Amino acid sequence: MSNLTGTSQVFEGNTDAVHTSQLEVLGKRAWSGSGNEYIYLQGVGSTVAGDWVVYDESYATTRLVANEVGPVAIAMAAVNATTSYGWYQIYGVNTVARTDTVVADSSLYIDGTAGRADDLGVAGDLILGAYSMTADTSNVATVHLNYPSVSNDIGGSAGTTTLETPTGTVNDTNVDFVFTEQPLLVCVNGACYRVNNGWTWAAGTLTATLTAGAAGTGGDVFGLMT
Repeated sequence: MSNLTGTSQVFEGNTDAVHTSQLEVLGKRAWSGSGNEYIYLQGVGSTVAGDWVVYDESYATTRLVANEVGPVAIAMAAVNATTSYGWYQIYGVNTVARTDTVVADSSLYIDGTAGRADDLGVAGDLILGAYSMTADTSNVATVHLNYPSVSNDIGGSAGTTTLETPTGTVNDTNVDFVFTEQPLLVCVNGACYRVNNGWTWAAGTLTATLTAGAAGTGGDVFGLMT
């Protein structure tokens, strides 16, 4: 059985301060007057203000990258060494979140750049408890946090279908089409093909091994990512 105590006073109140010595108990929570909630964590190299991090049971942080598992927070300052400490936001409105290009009111996923979020769905990399409130400006967006976490298990393409129109001339001769990610199906003039049945994928380019005419005769070509 655990004994409960009241919340001790926080003597260092600047959330954007970087501490070169530990001033608070790791894992301590504190709240701003507007209701935002913060947690006191140990830093890690290369962290900048607005970075998304995952933290472990010792309250040590790692900049967020694909396939991470654990609770997530946003650094309020450049707590950029394991010998540094500071406040990280876990609840409320955050205005310094680092992102890729995102639109407003969108689910957020782990980005390909460490410490950033994106609205491009990636299976297993959904950031639970976070969404964009604004589109980004120079890769910074306002987001809402509700004790976010990542699980490497759900989200992204699971249960979601997205369409992409590739780069490539649609005519009787071109057989190469460039996608940002590998589609599961490719549809040409209303007929859909599995990528491994008549098409090959390499270095972002989908190439038709069907006849050139079947690869597009002036109509539409698009890929389905599910």
